[in-house]
Amino acid sequence: MESLFDKWKTKIPKYSENHTALFASFADKGGAEGEKKVNLGKHFSTQYELYLYAFFFGLYENEHTPIEKGEKKKDFSYEIMHWGSKTTKAQWRKDFTNLQEFMFMAVIAKTDLNLIALEKGEITEDDAVKQLMITLESYTNGGLNLIQDKINDNPNHFLKPTSFLDLILNTISEELSDADEEIGVYSTDFEASDD
Repeated sequence: MESLFDKWKTKIPKYSENHTALFASFADKGGAEGEKKVNLGKHFSTQYELYLYAFFFGLYENEHTPIEKGEKKKDFSYEIMHWGSKTTKAQWRKDFTNLQEFMFMAVIAKTDLNLIALEKGEITEDDAVKQLMITLESYTNGGLNLIQDKINDNPNHFLKPTSFLDLILNTISEELSDADEEIGVYSTDFEASDD
């Protein structure tokens, strides 16, 4: 029997057709690396890299936005199991298939999935994978919506080569600041109780 991860990574995630322009603007369809990527003005070498980014950005921002029923969906015909695999001879290009595992762990953590019921056979692996894919697509859709909002606010927002890096680093630093403030409240309460 296949593991849940092995079954999940054979899937091809979808995104809302409303975001087709984002993929066309920021990612190369067949893959672009190095100089070719720069010449095309792309931030991401492949479409799945933008998908990965949007997923984690949506996750960090807690932007869970399911794709509406009846909304047309698209995909780029590339199974998750191939994401991050080194397909070129470029020496600088490293294999990063471990991102599949990180993504899977995040999706498992964010999906209301009864693993005991799955283990007992009360729900099928196919149903579990379907739930996981809905979670993956929902956070990705949320991330893509946030990227589109940035463009709507300022069409030049992503002209800077590091704009996507800056965006996610700002998100992470805000989360750390919030956590520090929370810890500060608790440590102040603890110090006050010592008196």
